[in-house]
Amino acid sequence: MNDTIVMTDEVNHQSSKPPSSHSPTPSESTAARDLTPTKRSGVSHVLESASFAAVVEAACSHRNLIPGLTELLEASSGLGVIPSSRGGNTKNNSSGLEGDKMVMDGLPSISAVSNTALRLINDFNLPPFVTMSTKDSAPQLKLEDPPLTTTGEGGTINIRRRLVVKGAIRGYRMSRATHGVSNGCYYYEAIIGGGDNSNNNRGQKRPLHESSNQEEASDLATKRQKTGHVRIGWSTRSGDLQAPVGYDASSYAIRDTGGSRIHKSRREDKWGGTEFGPGDVVGFAICLHNDNAANSSTSVSSSEGMKADAVNHIRFFMNGKQIGDKAFDNISPGTYYPAVSCYSDISVKMNFGPHFVYPLKDDMQPVSDLSSVPPNPEDVLHTVLSTSNEGKKPFLSKKVDERVVTAFKDLVKKESAIRREAYLLYASMQKKDILKLREERSLPTNDLEDALEDTPIEMDQQYASMHY
Repeated sequence: MNDTIVMTDEVNHQSSKPPSSHSPTPSESTAARDLTPTKRSGVSHVLESASFAAVVEAACSHRNLIPGLTELLEASSGLGVIPSSRGGNTKNNSSGLEGDKMVMDGLPSISAVSNTALRLINDFNLPPFVTMSTKDSAPQLKLEDPPLTTTGEGGTINIRRRLVVKGAIRGYRMSRATHGVSNGCYYYEAIIGGGDNSNNNRGQKRPLHESSNQEEASDLATKRQKTGHVRIGWSTRSGDLQAPVGYDASSYAIRDTGGSRIHKSRREDKWGGTEFGPGDVVGFAICLHNDNAANSSTSVSSSEGMKADAVNHIRFFMNGKQIGDKAFDNISPGTYYPAVSCYSDISVKMNFGPHFVYPLKDDMQPVSDLSSVPPNPEDVLHTVLSTSNEGKKPFLSKKVDERVVTAFKDLVKKESAIRREAYLLYASMQKKDILKLREERSLPTNDLEDALEDTPIEMDQQYASMHY
């Protein structure tokens, strides 16, 4: 890339001429005045302004790869307006951001980019993996999970997964995932857990007819009612968060009591559903086809070896076995998100894949595939520097300051390294979670043997030493 960046320094070019002993002519006096510090500052202003414009253009064109850096650049540029330059490099300017966030006019520091990248991953629902959305969840629900932490030369990175949804009050509320399905067949699992006052160990299989004191069925039903209930399934963004999944036309659900299926608040108890509770693993599949696919002869294989026609439909599974046939068919087109509603004291741990407690036996994709794997930093850098929204290379202008471009490269690689590391941490922990759940159920773990060893973090070591 360096061979396309040309430094233009009119001052040095003209001042390299040998000095003359004769008196300057009026025209030569004018040329001499052009070489004053004021002119030098003007040249620097042109270079840095043009360079910053190229940087903002490149970042905004690839917001999905470097969202934190893009946010900071937009803030310092006034959403595309080039900030006034004072010439030269400075650690303190009037860009509008506090502290040492700016190391060059308009450019944030490494630490600012790191902090913003982590904030967007953890708090603003732009993670490089699928999780439950804080912005798309009722505030009465709790989204929890132990954070992922890695410590290296550069410090500690904490990544929040937010996969456990817990009820806190009497009354159903809804939480949706960060990614949704609009076309294709996708699947996720939900591990039903107890509440804070439950004595069972979350994630360990306990048959519903068993209890520590061998209660009668009526006593067990009373105990379950006091513990809490869940409804889980799929919902579009228009589904009411202050209501359960299945409440309106925008969502479809199965509930724990009786395994009833629910849509538009209409409950069907005798469709073939099975009751479930703490320790059970419930699976959720959705198949959505565009108009061309719906009118074709394509088919989707079910886990029972059946052929399901290419009609938009939803299926449920219980501990690896499909419940009935299709729970819902001819569902309305749209973008559907994994959704869960909790009532009172109960919890649900979501598992979006790619590994499952009960592995898939058909052609469905894990919901985790809805989030693409972050590229390595070098690939991100090549993409950002090579194209813009108009398909042009933003750094081909002769009025581009190589110092600005070099600093921008470091910032791009830093954020892309953080996002890739966050994904790798998440993927490593997901495998270990599923390995533990399978071992508790005496299920095969051959495909997860690599989880017994730590997954290496492929972070660029050159940037690992930069402080977070």
